[in-house]
Amino acid sequence: MQTRLRQPLPPGPLDIIGDVHGELGALKRLLSKLGVDWINMSVERPLVFVGDLIDRGPDSPGVVALVRSLRDAGLAWCVAGNHELNLLAHELKQGNGWARDQMPERFRLPFEGRMIEGIFDSVAASNEQRTEILEFISDLPVVLEREDLRVVHACGWSDAVAALPEYGEISELSERIQRQIDGELTSQGWIEKREKELSACARLKDPDAPPQTPPHAHVHVTERRQRLNPIRALTSGLERPLMEHEQADFKGGKWRYLRRLAWWEHYEQNPAVVVGHYWRSRSAVQDDNWATERPTDWAGPRGNVFCLDYSVGLRFAERSVGRSEFRGGLAAMRWPERLLVFDDREGFIETTRWAGC
Repeated sequence: MQTRLRQPLPPGPLDIIGDVHGELGALKRLLSKLGVDWINMSVERPLVFVGDLIDRGPDSPGVVALVRSLRDAGLAWCVAGNHELNLLAHELKQGNGWARDQMPERFRLPFEGRMIEGIFDSVAASNEQRTEILEFISDLPVVLEREDLRVVHACGWSDAVAALPEYGEISELSERIQRQIDGELTSQGWIEKREKELSACARLKDPDAPPQTPPHAHVHVTERRQRLNPIRALTSGLERPLMEHEQADFKGGKWRYLRRLAWWEHYEQNPAVVVGHYWRSRSAVQDDNWATERPTDWAGPRGNVFCLDYSVGLRFAERSVGRSEFRGGLAAMRWPERLLVFDDREGFIETTRWAGC
């Protein structure tokens, strides 16, 4: 069923591109490898972006302008990611100061076993660019799909896709759904408890000092807002509270008391799903959110779910410590061949453990 938030993929072979996170140079290199003709503005096959075009990297306005020009020329399609949704909701998040007149924006975060700090090397958006970016993002769908393939930023559950509202703009719909959820949470007393917890946990964003007592109401409210809102679920994934033996992580500029729910381990449906979002590793997989045996593996009991986010969003941190060769990369997948290509590596790489649909 086609709606404002659920739209069809183009027919035929595709090039699907992972999270970009403002890395304009990497995007241009990758598109050149995929055969984009910059002079005649043509492509070998339609381009499909999995969302999170923005934040952290050096030129989010430039990335959006490029993707928008490709879309307007009928050459590219794109779904919204959680970073686009955060921007539409005017949420203050680490790495989006470029859009909020808050440049330079500083960061301090754990990186490879130590604390690093610096300034995001980001170009600030002009007022005109901000208006154009918000217009572009507000028009994005959440899901692109056809019989053999679904592209969505973080979660491919068919139940969440089916629960998407039929009419309306993405941020307005998400806010309306959240108001309904918050109304129920307020009547149950959870919102008041959360506000008291957050005022007592003033150091929730201090990487050196995790709160001594887990903020249970904050965790409950966050988990319910995400699970019960199909737009949030599809763009941010599903999460669960920590178990007793698990420790909080400092990610995205705050202590997190929720863990990713590995929905793909239980996905036994059609069609195949390609997502981004999960900060996959290109080499060592022990710290990989996606946690497959190899970094080229398809996931799920039917081997038909793939994450295309290979942590290009880490490059701001890698540059800050003087690196010019990066652990993270910008990836694309050629469909239906299921071949990977990276902005900074030669040739095409076969994906593994594909089991088909």
